Amino acid sequence: MEQKIKYEERFEDANDFLRYREFEQACKIYEELINEGFESPELFNNYGLALFYLDQFEEALRKFERAITLDHSFALPYSNIGLIYLNKEEYKRAVDYFTETLRLQPNHPETLYNLAVTYYRMGDKTQALKCYEDFLSFAGDEYRALKESVSKIILQIRQNLQENQNSQE
Repeated sequence: MEQKIKYEERFEDANDFLRYREFEQACKIYEELINEGFESPELFNNYGLALFYLDQFEEALRKFERAITLDHSFALPYSNIGLIYLNKEEYKRAVDYFTETLRLQPNHPETLYNLAVTYYRMGDKTQALKCYEDFLSFAGDEYRALKESVSKIILQIRQNLQENQNSQE
């Protein structure tokens, strides 16, 4: 029991470092916990996030994959892998992982936003528009600033799509 409490306290300390963008410190604690034999999908996912923010994409990918191995129904590592592929401009792979995230956790605002960005970068403005609109539908007040930006993007995409349609007539 004492070991479990110690683990939880240290895991929370690492998560606090992650939250406050002290990624090296977070990685150190996550690594120690893993070396001590602790395993959980959340541990590997959060470790992967810290590595992602340190631009260590390949190592982050391995941690996210380990989180999925431990729990195939845990949606966040799929989304985080999608972010890696989005950053690497491997858009088709990003779409696959974001889509899987939404299968597991429908209407997840951040994933909808990231999927919209991916489609936009792929040049698929129709799909991007749909995802941006879905993001607006499901995003709460904590996304207020992003929702304002997305509303402007939606107007721009609609205008571009209308102009393209008019030029084809």
